[in-house]
This record gives sequence, structure tokens and C-alpha cells, in this order.
Amino acid sequence: ETGPVLTLALPQIAIVARLMRGSMIESLRSHHIRTARALGLSDWSVVVKHALRGAILPIVSFTGPAAAALLTGSVIVETIFSIPGVGRYFVDAALNRDYTLVMGTVVVIAIFTIVFNLIVDVMYAVVDPRVRYD
Repeated sequence: ETGPVLTLALPQIAIVARLMRGSMIESLRSHHIRTARALGLSDWSVVVKHALRGAILPIVSFTGPAAAALLTGSVIVETIFSIPGVGRYFVDAALNRDYTLVMGTVVVIAIFTIVFNLIVDVMYAVVDPRVRYD
């Protein structure tokens, strides 16, 4: 069923599109893009190989917290579509005063957030050659 997927994905797609548009406009105005065009490179080569590499950095930074939020914070979607999930268990546990389950859910959400931010940090070093982890 595509209803829950679309409900969760559409706002994120809009945010990614706006971030990508803004960073791409900024990247296309930079000096190294002007130099690449002056060297006679094709528009496709300039955009894909040079501008996209710098423009994708804000998207990479956004994906970590967004992925953690999608996996853990979809309480409304889980309730509307009757899907069992972490968010729904968290709300049910809080309403039933099951503090052990609430603490466990908070730990799971924290672990997701830490793992996704770690993945984003590693991807940042892959995408941007100026970033090095010694």
C-alpha cells in the first residue's frame, strides 16, 4: 500500500527539492563552475561532475535527522493507517504509564539518530574531498 509511504515522503521530497534548488543555484554561481565553462566543458559535465558535487552537501546533511525522524516519529501515520510502529508504541506506553517501554523507545530513537548521523558524517567525507577524518 502506497498511502503511508506517500504521506511520509511528500513533505520530505519538498524539503529536499528546495534545499537542492538553493544549493545548486549557489554552486552554479561559484568561480570553479565559471572556469569549467570557460574551458569549454559541456553543460552536462559542468552540472553533473562539478556543480552537483558541491550542491549535494546540504542534502547529505539533511538526510540523517530526516531518516531518523521518518523511522521514529511517524505516530500520526501509524495511527491513521493502523500500522504498528515505534511511534505508536511510544504513545501507547506513555498513556498507559509504562515507563520501561517509554525509556526503551527513547533509547531506540536515540540510537537511530546517532547511527544515521554517523552515516551522514561518513558520507560527507565521501562526497566532499575537502573533509578528512584523521
